[in-house]
Amino acid sequence: MSDNNLSCLKIALVAEQRSAYLELGHSQEECAALTHDGEIKAVAATLEGLGHDVTLVPGVSSLVEHLAAGKHKNWDLVFNMAQGFHGPARESHVPALLEAYLIPYTFSDAATMALCQNKACTKIMLHHYGVPSAPFVAIPSECSSISSIHATLPPEYPLFVKPATEGSSKGIDRFNKVNDYVELELAVQKLKAKFPGQDILVESFLSGKEFTVSILGTGHDSRVIGIREHIWQTFPENGSGSHATEEFASWKSKLSEGCLLRYNDAHDMDDAQVKAACQVALDSWTALGCRDAGRVDIRFNSDGADAVPNVLEVNPIAGLLPGHSPLPASAEENGLSFEALLTAILDSALRRNLPESPHVES
Repeated sequence: MSDNNLSCLKIALVAEQRSAYLELGHSQEECAALTHDGEIKAVAATLEGLGHDVTLVPGVSSLVEHLAAGKHKNWDLVFNMAQGFHGPARESHVPALLEAYLIPYTFSDAATMALCQNKACTKIMLHHYGVPSAPFVAIPSECSSISSIHATLPPEYPLFVKPATEGSSKGIDRFNKVNDYVELELAVQKLKAKFPGQDILVESFLSGKEFTVSILGTGHDSRVIGIREHIWQTFPENGSGSHATEEFASWKSKLSEGCLLRYNDAHDMDDAQVKAACQVALDSWTALGCRDAGRVDIRFNSDGADAVPNVLEVNPIAGLLPGHSPLPASAEENGLSFEALLTAILDSALRRNLPESPHVES
């Protein structure tokens, strides 16, 4: 890297294009975590508008080709938006390659990406640091029956069942909340069939408010730049007098236009519950070594006055679609424009003490 001058950097923007995977025949749910074409275009255009020279690298396979051909030697920085597509540590693939080649990049390192990808490992680490998350048990992928782990389950129903290494609410639908052992067994079998070879997480259901907290910075320089609350609507169901309601996000609810999920990005940041959620989010962000920018999903264990915020998931790499993704939307609600957000992310990455060794030959 030549210097820390933000006026003109040669930036490689690494991101899988969701449309390319859909064209290969993958389902909408399989591609839920991948970047929108509009998101890639918006980030690239904004970086170019800030005076940087941007090279688009569409995913890990293309990155390997660039590295093998030595095209990386003039890059000052990689702006990493790659979510990965294969394997339980897929978000770590691009950072691991960049670390091997001593190439500076934005967002968290490979170890943190792999850790946060696995919700069970994340919860174990958070427990070590005293950061609250729901009591849980992980059912190993090779476990054919839940009877062997029944004694270790959280003590009270309802429980919530989800795949251990998925994001973007993949695998989440109404069946994931279970009220008894029979429903639990059915939910586990459904997820095992849908996600073969993957551990299944069973945890206490958290019935309180849900927030996603947007964070900017690294280590003790990290700060909350916005918070979004999930708001659940009720609508008539099937033309009857009854009403349908939901208590948690599914991947369908995030895609559907007429869905029951709405958002609120405007909050009194001095509200006691909001402050508690933000503090838990910051504690988990620093404990796990997350960098530059991302989100932490928080849910309270009840709606009572003594409700405790619990970490649902840590997102060390987050969506950046303007006007849609929580990180830029809640940042803008609090006065931080998309241009300023990307500038701050670049500055955070460049201020790290990165090695100045020459890049290795392929």
